[in-house]
Amino acid sequence: MLAWLLVHQLPNADFDFDVRLHQGLTITAKGIPIVKGSGFQYYAPGWTKGYYSSRWKDQDIKRLDENTIELKFNEGNAFGSVTYHRNGNRLIAEFNFNWSGNETALVELNQGLTWVPPFQNGKITLDGASRTLPQLPPVGGLDKRILGTPAKETVLTGAVANLTLNSSEPVSTFDGRKYDQDWAQESPVYWQGITALPVTKGAPTKVHVEYTVAVQNQTKSEPKKLSISPFPVKDGVTPDESIPPLIPSPKMAILDWNNTLTISNLWKFPAGRPKFFDLFRAEIEKRFELPEVGKLENRISFDGGMSDFKQREGTYHLKITKDSISVYGQEAAGLRNAMYRLAQMVILKNGKLCLPTGAIEDEPRSDFRGAHLFVGPQALEFHQKLWNNVLRPLGFNKVVLQSERTNWNALASTQDPNLMKQSDLVKLFKWYRSQEVEPIPLIQSLGHMNWLFAAGADKNLAVNPQSPYTIDPRKPGAKELVGAIWDEAILALKPKTIHVGLDEVDMIGFPINDPKFTTELWKEMVPFLGALAKRNNVNLMLWGDEGLAPGEAIDATNGDDRTNAAQRRKAIPQGSFIADWHYKAEQSHLPFLKSLQKWKLEGFQPIASTWYQPENIRGFGIAADVEGAGTLQTTWAGYESSEGNMLKNLNQFSALVLAGDYGWSGRLEKIAELPYDPIRVFAKMYNPKQSALVPSMALLIGRGEIFDCGGIKFSQLEGSSLVGISPTTVNSPESLEIAVTGVAKEIAVAMACDVTATMSEKIGEITIAYKDGTQEKSPIQYGLHVRAADDGAATFYGERKGERTCLRLVTKPKELKSITFQTSNRFSGLKIDGVTLVPIKGK
Repeated sequence: MLAWLLVHQLPNADFDFDVRLHQGLTITAKGIPIVKGSGFQYYAPGWTKGYYSSRWKDQDIKRLDENTIELKFNEGNAFGSVTYHRNGNRLIAEFNFNWSGNETALVELNQGLTWVPPFQNGKITLDGASRTLPQLPPVGGLDKRILGTPAKETVLTGAVANLTLNSSEPVSTFDGRKYDQDWAQESPVYWQGITALPVTKGAPTKVHVEYTVAVQNQTKSEPKKLSISPFPVKDGVTPDESIPPLIPSPKMAILDWNNTLTISNLWKFPAGRPKFFDLFRAEIEKRFELPEVGKLENRISFDGGMSDFKQREGTYHLKITKDSISVYGQEAAGLRNAMYRLAQMVILKNGKLCLPTGAIEDEPRSDFRGAHLFVGPQALEFHQKLWNNVLRPLGFNKVVLQSERTNWNALASTQDPNLMKQSDLVKLFKWYRSQEVEPIPLIQSLGHMNWLFAAGADKNLAVNPQSPYTIDPRKPGAKELVGAIWDEAILALKPKTIHVGLDEVDMIGFPINDPKFTTELWKEMVPFLGALAKRNNVNLMLWGDEGLAPGEAIDATNGDDRTNAAQRRKAIPQGSFIADWHYKAEQSHLPFLKSLQKWKLEGFQPIASTWYQPENIRGFGIAADVEGAGTLQTTWAGYESSEGNMLKNLNQFSALVLAGDYGWSGRLEKIAELPYDPIRVFAKMYNPKQSALVPSMALLIGRGEIFDCGGIKFSQLEGSSLVGISPTTVNSPESLEIAVTGVAKEIAVAMACDVTATMSEKIGEITIAYKDGTQEKSPIQYGLHVRAADDGAATFYGERKGERTCLRLVTKPKELKSITFQTSNRFSGLKIDGVTLVPIKGK
C-alpha cells in the first residue's frame, strides 16, 4: 500500500493544516498548535475485538490541491475515506466509513486531539450552554473526564484562541490530561469525537465536520539585552550530600548512615585484590572526585571474592565496619552485583566520601530479569552505555534483542543502510556475554513480518501480498526462508535461547476474521520452529497472546476463543519460555496471576512481560514473584535502538528503573509510596555528573533574591520571560542576551517554561558566544532540559527543584562574551530565572 506522509505548510492568514500517517490531522494557527492529532478505529461491540485503527495501520494520503487533502483506507472489511478542505478560516472534513463484513461493527471517531494550553482557564460552550474549563487535570476514568453532554456545536474559548467545532453527529469532549492512554501521553489534550458510530454492510456512514479557528495577533517586542556585573558567592556550588535510595531494594539491609567508614583512597587486600574492585572505584568516580590518597595508617581493608551460598546466581553479602569492607558474591554475577551496590551506597559527608556501616544480604527473586531492546546502526555504542550505567547496576541479567533488522545474508534483496551490520551484532552479543548478561535474539517468524517484505521482496510469501504482514508457512519456500535466517543467526550469535515472536499474527492483511485459519497457520509454523530450535540445541521463546482467549488473562488475549487458544498452546513445545505480555495499568497483582498460572500448569516457563506504565510494572511484577516467574521489561521506541529514540521515549526507558527494582526484589510498595522518582534516577545513572567534595565559589548574575537549584546558587533575574501564550508573556520578547565576561568552567542556568510540550520537542536554543567570535549552540528540548510548572517529572539533563531546572553548560577555556536564549515558538513561555558562572578551579 502506498502511503504518503504529508508535511506541508500551506500559506494562509488563518491557519495551516497537515495530515500525517498514523497521527492524523494537525492544525496550527499563527504558530500555535490547536489540534495535535486525530484518528478512528473499527471495533466489535464491547471492544471484544479491534478490526482497524488509523493509528497503527496504513492509509493513502494525498494532497489534491493547496487547500485539500484526501485520506483513503482499505484493510480487511474496513474501507472508506476522509477529505479535508480549507475554506477561509474553516476546515471542512467529510468522513465516509464503509464495512463489508457480516459481523456487527462500530467506529470510534476522534475528530481531533485539541491542545489544552491555548484554552487554559477558558470556557467550553456546548450547544449554547457554557461552563468554565477545569484548571487541574481530573483524576479517574472517562466518566470523571467528560466535559458536559455530547453536542453538535462545541466552542472552546481561551485567552489567545477560539475554536468552534460543528458536527453532523453529537461530539463528546474528554479531558485527556494525565490519562493512561497512549493518545494522552505526549501532550495535554482534549479528546473530541464520537465513541460508537454504527457501520453496516453496504451502507456508508457519513459524518460532516467543520472547524473554525481564531487566534489573537501578537505584538512583537524587541529582543532584550542585559548587562549586569556578576558578584562572587563563596559557596555558590554545593556538593550533593543526599543519601541515595537503594535500588533494587535489598532483601536484608541493616545500615547506619550516621556511623560511617571514610574512604581514604588507600587500600589493603588481605586475600589479594578482589575481582571487580576496579569496577567499584570506577563507579564511585562517575559521581565524585576521588579524594587524595590518605596516610598509610588509614588504609581500608578490602576483602572479597566468590563464595557458594547455595543461593540463586547473583546473590551477594556485604559487611562494612569503620575500617573494613567485606564483599562476597554467588559466582561472578553475584560479586559484580555486590560491587555495584557498594558503589551505589557511597555518600558525601563533611567533604569526605563515606560508606554506612552495617550489612546487606541480597538475593534476586528470579533467575530471569530481562530487558527487551531493538538493534540498529547505533545500537552497539548505545547499549554498552545503557547497560554499563543503568541496567547492570540495577541487576538485569537477560536482554531480548529484536534482531530482524540486521543485514542477514539470507535476505540480500532487503539490504538497507539503516540495518545493523551482522558483524556489529556479533560484537554486541559477545560483549553481553562478557558482562554475564545472556543475549536472546528475537526475529519475528510469522506475523509482524513487515521487515521481511520491505522493499517489495518476498511479498508472494505473505498471506495477503497486497497487505504483506504475516508469512504463509503453507507456501513453498516460506518456512525454508525463515529457517535459513534462523540458522544463520544461531551460527553467528551462538545464543542459548531464541525468541521467535509470534504475537498478533492476524492483525493486518486478513480479509475476514477466521480464528480457525489463524490456528491452521500457527500449527504449521510453530512445530517447524520448535524442531529448528531442537536441531540447533537452543531453548525456544515466544510471545504468549495468541495462546490466550478472552477471559484467560487481564488483556492481550488474541487467541480468539478457548478452543483455538488451547490448540495453539498444544502446538508449542513443552518447556518453552512464554513472554506473557500484558500492559494493563493495574497495581493489583491478582488479575495478572491467571495467565501465569495457566502457562505453568501446562508445562511452560512464563516470563511476565511489562511495558512503561508504572502500575503495570508493579502489579505484574508482584504476580511474577508470587508465581516464581521471570520478568521482561519491553520497549517499543521505534525500530532502531539509539540514544535519540531513547530521549523521545524517556518514559519507556525510565520505566526500566521500576522494572529492575520490582523484578529483583518483589517489593510491595505502591508506586506513590516509592522513595524515588524513576525518571530522576534513570537520568542520574545514565548521565552521571562528577561532584566536587567541598563547596566552591561561583559568580552570580542578577540583582534579585538568591535561590538554590541543583546545587548552584542563583540571583533572580527580573523581567526575563520570553514569549508565551499566558496573559503575562504573550507580548514578551523572543530572545534574551546576557553579557558575560571572563573565563568559566561552566555556565549554570536556572530556567522553566509555561506550558507542556511533546517530549524532546525543541522549544528554544542557547548560544554561548566568545570574544574571539566563535559560538556554541545548544537546543532547549522539552523534558530533557526544561519542564512546565504543572509537569512534575524530572528533567533529563538538569537537576530540577520546584518548577526550575538547573542546566550546567560546559564552556571552552577562553574569554566569554554573552549567552543568548532564543525561543523556537510563540507558546512555550521560557523563563530564565538565573545565570551563574562556575570558575575554573584555582582561577
